[in-house]
Amino acid sequence: METMERTGKTAERLAKTGADTYKLVVDHFAAQQERNVRFAQDTLDGVAREVRHQAESNRSLTQELVERAEQQRDAYQTLVGQSVDAYMDLLYAPLSYYKQGLRVVEGEIKEIERSITFPISGYDELNVGEIAKHIDRLSAAQIREVREYEKRNKNRETLIEQFDRKLKAVSA
Repeated sequence: METMERTGKTAERLAKTGADTYKLVVDHFAAQQERNVRFAQDTLDGVAREVRHQAESNRSLTQELVERAEQQRDAYQTLVGQSVDAYMDLLYAPLSYYKQGLRVVEGEIKEIERSITFPISGYDELNVGEIAKHIDRLSAAQIREVREYEKRNKNRETLIEQFDRKLKAVSA
């Protein structure tokens, strides 16, 4: 019986050792599985964070590109507008010079017409004394015309008084 007892204790020790070994292996695999789950979770979390980060970065880049594209569009619109204005100025330049020349010629023609039809030739270049010499040979209508011209332009009081005296003398 002693042998049986020893055999029973040995079998019990063997079972306990086997159970301990099995428990050790199961604990090891469970710990390994937990580490694998944490690793997978951390990896997925890292990937998700990186994907979110890249998506945010791409969104910011896209927004910046849109803003710059709008700035470029505005700059192009300004450039095109200025170019059109420059080309229009270039196209109208000959016409502008023609108009300016036409105005000068018209002014000269009016001056010539006035000097031809005006009672005193070269009136604008004459002084009061020189104009006074011409008053006696003028009709009342011509004196009124010269008086009105003088009033609109140089408005010399002494000359206007002489015109008024001559008009009174002619009318009387």
